[in-house]
Amino acid sequence: MSDDAEFVRAVQRGDQQAFEPLLERHLPQLRAFIALRAPVPHLIDEISHESFVFAYRNIHGFQAETSFSAWLRAIASNLLRAELQRHAREQAGRSRYEEWKLVQSQARASERLDAPDAEYLAQCLDRMGAGARELLEERYREGRDSATMAGMRKKSLEWVRITLFRLRQQLKLCVEQKLKEAASGH
Repeated sequence: MSDDAEFVRAVQRGDQQAFEPLLERHLPQLRAFIALRAPVPHLIDEISHESFVFAYRNIHGFQAETSFSAWLRAIASNLLRAELQRHAREQAGRSRYEEWKLVQSQARASERLDAPDAEYLAQCLDRMGAGARELLEERYREGRDSATMAGMRKKSLEWVRITLFRLRQQLKLCVEQKLKEAASGH
């Protein structure tokens, strides 16, 4: 808008109040821009706010004759990209930690396995489909990690982890059922 350059120059000269019309004029469009790109609604307000804070703090580096709106969108895009990358890193770390915990609990459980439990586990494995057994064997006998298994199957890492979790749950329930049956004499 034509007034943007005047307001930008005023802010650059030290008139803090001149930033308010820029904020009022561009906030709705910036929020819409972010809403179309943000995977979760709470990021809209957060990224909008951070974009304007960044713009205010860095207004002296902005050329008043250029598009203030385009500059804000570029700032918002960079902030959103950084936030999504940070979130992805956190999720990956959390997934690796959860997988490590599951492997540790499986290792402890296998140490406690006595002869009847091992027999029941073998019986339960025999009742599973070939694909399920293959997935479990790759993970626990061959020691392949979830990422390798996902790549081999052209599936997501989360798919492999969730599928392994569900298969372990099925095995656990099956073994527990056989233990109950043995205890009750069936």
